[in-house]
Amino acid sequence: YLLNGIKMNTHTHYEVIGVGFGPSNIALAITLEEEAPGTRCLFLEKAACSQCQAALLLANSDVQNHPLRDLATPRNPRSHYSFTNYLFEKNRLFEHLNMGLYYPYRYEYRDYIKWAAEHFDSSVEYSTAVTDVVLLPDNNGSTLFQITTDTGKVLTCNNLVMATGRTPFIPTVLNAVAPHSLVHGAAFNSIIERIDTGEVRSVAVVGGSQSAIEIMLYLTSTFPKVTVHGVSRKFGYRLKDSSPFTGEVYFPSFVDVFYDSKAQHKQRLKDDLNLTNYSASDADVLDELYRTLYRDKHFGHNKLSVHNCVDIVSAVMIDSTVSLELMTAHSDEAITSVEVDLVVSATGFRDMGPLEHQEMCPPLLNTLYAHMDKNELGEMQVGRDYRLALVDCNNAGLYLNGLCESTHGMGDAGSLSLVSIRAKQIVESIQRLRAQAVSIAPCLKEEA
Repeated sequence: YLLNGIKMNTHTHYEVIGVGFGPSNIALAITLEEEAPGTRCLFLEKAACSQCQAALLLANSDVQNHPLRDLATPRNPRSHYSFTNYLFEKNRLFEHLNMGLYYPYRYEYRDYIKWAAEHFDSSVEYSTAVTDVVLLPDNNGSTLFQITTDTGKVLTCNNLVMATGRTPFIPTVLNAVAPHSLVHGAAFNSIIERIDTGEVRSVAVVGGSQSAIEIMLYLTSTFPKVTVHGVSRKFGYRLKDSSPFTGEVYFPSFVDVFYDSKAQHKQRLKDDLNLTNYSASDADVLDELYRTLYRDKHFGHNKLSVHNCVDIVSAVMIDSTVSLELMTAHSDEAITSVEVDLVVSATGFRDMGPLEHQEMCPPLLNTLYAHMDKNELGEMQVGRDYRLALVDCNNAGLYLNGLCESTHGMGDAGSLSLVSIRAKQIVESIQRLRAQAVSIAPCLKEEA
C-alpha cells in the first residue's frame, strides 16, 4: 500500500504493535489470541526476556495480589494461561494448595509470567528498544504510527499499545548523589554483587514501601556485615490497608467510578486509598522487621537502624561516601548525619500529571505529545478504553496499558489485579476502530 506516495513493505506493517512485554502486554497478547484470533501483531521488549519484577526477586517476597487475579482468569476463567493451569502443567498444583499461601511467592509468579510469555515467542522481538515513534498520514486521510528501533528496523501499525512500565521516581534531594552510589529499588538486584564482594558495606534504604522493608530484611539476613539504615518520612512503617472494603478499589466497577469522578473527587479518593498500595506493607514483613530490630539491639550488633519521621535535608558526596542530613519532623533543630556507601531509593514510580513526582507524557511518546488532545494543564486526555485522544486523528489507536493511575485509579498502579480486564477493553476498542475503518472504506472508494 502507499503511504505519502511511498510503497510500504507489508511485512513490516502490523495491526497492533505493543511496546514492552511485561504482564500488561502479555495479558494483551493472550486476549488477542483468545478473542481476536488472526490479528497481525508484534511486541517489542528491550530486555533479553520477559520477567516480572526481576530486580526484586528476594527469597521470601510475595506478589501482594490474589493468585487468581492473574493474566487471564478474571476475563476468562477457562483460559489456558491461568496461574492455576500453570501450576497444573508444572505438576505443582497440590503442593501449592497444601501450603495455604494467600499470596504466592514473587519468584513463582515470575516463573508463571515467563511461562505465559514463552507461548508468544514468535510474536515478540526481545533485546529491541524503541527509539522513536511518529505519526504518518496516508493518502486516504488515515494515520499510521511509524516505530523505529535500536536494531535499525522501521515498522508501522494501526494501533500502538504502550506498556513500558512507569518511570522510576527518585526525590530531587538525591540529585547530588553519584550514579554509582544511588539505585532505585526496582533495580536492587543489580547491585547485589557489589555488596557480596564487600565493595558496599553500608546502605541507606529510603522509603516506606513493602519493597523498602523487603530490601532491608534481605540485607540484614544475607549480609550480616553490612550496616543498614532505614529512612522514612512517616512516624513508623505502616500497615497496608487490606480490608475487603477498600479492596474493592481493584474491582472493574471502581474504574468506572474513578474515571467518571471530577478532579477534586479523584484526589479525595487517592488520599483515602493511598494505603492500599503506597508507603505501606503487609503485616508479616512489618513484624519480621520489628523482630530483627529487637534482636539486633539485644545482641548489640548495631547493624540495623531505623530513622523514622525524618526528612532528608541534603544528600552530598564526600569522596565515595554519601552523607545524608536528616531532620526530624517534630523539631527544627534535631539533625542527624548518616554516611553510607550506597542509597537505595525505594520511592515508587511516576504517574501521569503536572506535579513534581509525575510526568506529562511517557518518554517514548514525547514526539507525539504535540499531536495529543490536552486539557488546560497540559495533561493528556485518556479515554475510558485507555486510548489517548489525538488531534484530527480518529482512526489510529494509541493506548496506555498500565500507565493510567491518574485517570483510571489504583488498578493501574502496578497491580496485576486488572491486567486481563484492561487488555479486553483495549482489544474491544481496537476492534471498534477496525469496524469503523471497514465501514468508511466503501465511502472513500465511491468518492474517489
